[in-house]
Amino acid sequence: MFKSVRFDNFKGLKEYTVTLRKMNVLVGPNNAGKSTVLDSFRALSAAVKYAGRRNPCPLSVQGHLITAWDIPWPQIPISLANIHSDYRDNIETTLTFTLTSGRKLRLSFYENSRAILTVEHSLSVVRNIYQFRKAFPIAIASITTLGPLEEEGHLLTDEYVERWRGSKLTHRMFRNIWYRQSDQFSDFKALVEKTWPGMSVRPPERHGFAPAKLTMFCEENRMARELSWAGFGFQVWLQILTHLIGATPATMLIVDEPEIYLHPDLQHRLFALLRSSEKQVVLATHSVEIINEAEHDDVVLVNRIRRSAKRVGNIEGLQEALFSIGSAQNIHLAKLSQGKKILFLEGQDYKLVKRFAARIWLPALSQDVKLTVIPLGGFTQRQRIEEAAWIFEKVLRAEIAIAALPDRDYRCNEEIDALVANMRVTVPRFHVLPAKEIENYLLVPGAISCAAQDRLRERATGKIEMDAVSEIGIESILLKCTDEVKADVSAQVIAHRSTFFNGRDSRDQATVVAETLRNLDSDWADVRRRLAIVPGKQILTALNRELQATFRILVTPLQIIRHMAADQVDQGLRDILADLNAFASG
Repeated sequence: MFKSVRFDNFKGLKEYTVTLRKMNVLVGPNNAGKSTVLDSFRALSAAVKYAGRRNPCPLSVQGHLITAWDIPWPQIPISLANIHSDYRDNIETTLTFTLTSGRKLRLSFYENSRAILTVEHSLSVVRNIYQFRKAFPIAIASITTLGPLEEEGHLLTDEYVERWRGSKLTHRMFRNIWYRQSDQFSDFKALVEKTWPGMSVRPPERHGFAPAKLTMFCEENRMARELSWAGFGFQVWLQILTHLIGATPATMLIVDEPEIYLHPDLQHRLFALLRSSEKQVVLATHSVEIINEAEHDDVVLVNRIRRSAKRVGNIEGLQEALFSIGSAQNIHLAKLSQGKKILFLEGQDYKLVKRFAARIWLPALSQDVKLTVIPLGGFTQRQRIEEAAWIFEKVLRAEIAIAALPDRDYRCNEEIDALVANMRVTVPRFHVLPAKEIENYLLVPGAISCAAQDRLRERATGKIEMDAVSEIGIESILLKCTDEVKADVSAQVIAHRSTFFNGRDSRDQATVVAETLRNLDSDWADVRRRLAIVPGKQILTALNRELQATFRILVTPLQIIRHMAADQVDQGLRDILADLNAFASG
């Protein structure tokens, strides 16, 4: 996996560094350098393919004798005409790629369109094909900016298709690609039918000679039509799936503005496909939908006026990224007019709700196409839900369905039962989280362990550190963190239960407190119940503080969910999400 890429005098990036992770969503204003970053990997992809088939040779470069690969410029799928910053061909133009192993690849460009690949390997000198492939086990696939298909598909030469299929000319050779990849067509057809219900495709057919032409048909409800007659969104989706199938053996995916012509629902599906590929991804985008789907620290703000790209680490950074692409839109009213459904949630809970829903295969809730989500400012503002229901029904005479899912906080079972019974008179789909807050459902030792080990693998650490973040090790850290808040949790639970029962029945306060303490002791002795009643956000922060101090890693909520098995999602949460999914799709 790549750790970073350094630019020196390469196109618009004179002295610039981009640090990489597994998922990298590049954002920024136009002409900021996003496409330049992608071009660097396209050039490297061609150089690595060349070096993987030939031994390095002694070369004379600017008066020095080195062992390297002289890459033929026709094989590099980017223009070399303006490769040097400000046309300064008297200054060395280089791209330096560093892997997580510490090994480096350097691609240098010279004034006569010459491209030289050299390697830095601290263990030994790379002298042949076998040593190169072993030291640099990488393969880069590219999904460039896509457009509508050509109305007529001319049969192209094998050489032309091989050279340009990863470039911006890809949409011109779509039929040619599948004409040559007939052995994979059944997989492609199955993926189309899975991701675009109701649609199917036929393999391309050849017609005539001098010039020969190719046609390719799609089927919808048993009606066949040539692909050029289908919608642009479907045409682009077919090309994306083609690239994904072709990228099966690749270790890295380069994706350039895939959102063009794609409905927001398809953008969500595409990002989910990219993340599930388990490859290192570098994606340039202007899509608000994709940016919001990504984790905060997956988003990288690119601007060539700086010396390095800035990785977004929090909500404020994400907002800066959104503003950088000119997005400050509010789509609530548009969604409400289309879906006629409102879901009330606490704060920023919906991002996690969507991720949990995706993990247990609830598509309507995870894709949110028809839901308008309105944040609640806390449990005490639940009257807003009743007011909204009354206004829509009595005043606006609008058929707007409402559901709600506030946090439980420290309220006792008796208070929750009474509240739910009262609220469901007005809002039948009113739920309360069984745990204190949504973050409590992230406190799953097994999933956290997998996420932490994944972080450690990125740093290529040893077995001792891996053992320390095993499921048992993570559970030990969580228990330590919860012990530190036991007094505060006890005080809150006692206060809330005493307030609720004050004057409700014949039990005095001492009896209520004694009952509460017995219940607390029972819950605290059970790890699963303990992790449900503590403050989830606070415990997650304390856990990360321990991981940072000991192992220099952090785990985010979305990373934890990604490593969570479906059966590790709490059953109480599963039942609520299933009902909300029915609400979203009904």
